[in-house]
Amino acid sequence: MLTALVHIGQLVTVRADGARVKAGSAMRELGILEDGALLFDERIRWVGTTADLFRQREAGELFWDELLEAGGRVVVPGFVDSHTHAVFAGSRAHEYRLRLQGATYQQIAAAGGGIWATVQAVRRASEEELLEQARPLLWSALRHGTTTIEIKSGYGLSLADELKLLRVIRRLGQELPLCVVPTFLGAHAVPPEYQHRRSAYVELLCSEMIPAVAAEGLAEYCDVFADEGYFTLEEAEQILRTASEHGLRPRLHADELAPFGAAELAARLGAVTADHLLHISDAGIVALREAGTIATLLPGTAYTLRLPYAPARRLIDAGVPVALATDCNPGSCLCENMQMVLSLSCQEMGMLPEEALVAATLNGAAALERSHQLGSLEVGKQADFLLLAVREVTELVYHFGINHVHEVWIAGRRVWQAPV
Repeated sequence: MLTALVHIGQLVTVRADGARVKAGSAMRELGILEDGALLFDERIRWVGTTADLFRQREAGELFWDELLEAGGRVVVPGFVDSHTHAVFAGSRAHEYRLRLQGATYQQIAAAGGGIWATVQAVRRASEEELLEQARPLLWSALRHGTTTIEIKSGYGLSLADELKLLRVIRRLGQELPLCVVPTFLGAHAVPPEYQHRRSAYVELLCSEMIPAVAAEGLAEYCDVFADEGYFTLEEAEQILRTASEHGLRPRLHADELAPFGAAELAARLGAVTADHLLHISDAGIVALREAGTIATLLPGTAYTLRLPYAPARRLIDAGVPVALATDCNPGSCLCENMQMVLSLSCQEMGMLPEEALVAATLNGAAALERSHQLGSLEVGKQADFLLLAVREVTELVYHFGINHVHEVWIAGRRVWQAPV
């Protein structure tokens, strides 16, 4: 069935004209049509103005089965949240209190908290319990405009528990209307039982865990937390090269806690993304640009941990493609709201609203290698879009702290509408 949506106050297409990703000044180009219109089924079939839509129907060039009114609302592509840890067990609210009293992320981890605290809870939890905790979080993400979400494992750190997490992630993708992209993050941290034999854990990852994940088709990507106190550059390279041999595409948690050289490693390995980058070096910025690796920035984590924000302006001005994501996780950023991330990126990282929106849509889709079908409102792409209860797109970040989403559409189907 063909649907026409008319009288869109601003139709923000994020038009890319076939480009995989936007970088530099192109990130400011939103391709806005005033009084716009869309014609779509599962995919977008026509984009233009309302006047042109009716004119072409009169000429017999266009038709539709259903006509809907946008009522002057803004329409944007659905958000692509390309970095989350949204499947977990338990709560780490007490750690939030400790940080408010001055404890650092590293101090909390050294005392048995942090990632290891969630690992213990996940190991005790069943698949059903993990599903029950994750479902409301993902529905909340959808209500706030996320139509595609990446979810990492990494809170099991054993073969059985990592597979358990990835199976839950797969089930969520089967149950929920939003697209779920799975990533294997067995190299999130070295579990305590391997603290004095790190090489044995790396061997377990390479010889057993990665092959098992690949054999069951449970992940598209492999990620490694390469940073001070976590995995070394040499360990990360070994793990990611093994993953690539098994068909898992590489990505990296890079330079979050210290200037570590992980961005340079990501570039050298041809990683799809390097994420966090709070302490990226000038050499790392150059390396990412030359490799075409996407810099995924996670301002909600810097906000929660009270850390310096990633240098978004330096990255964009250097021509590095930048994406934005929530990093939704139980310890350092319990936030599933991409609108909050856009606001933080503008307020705290110096991004312009146009750049933030591109980073959360087209470039987020590119970070998941899906920008050929998602991330912009162009003919042939999947009809994933949001109706926003604003009159112009800057209000999305200017009027912060509320949910502006009026309707969520995925593959041409309305999957959520704000209550009247």
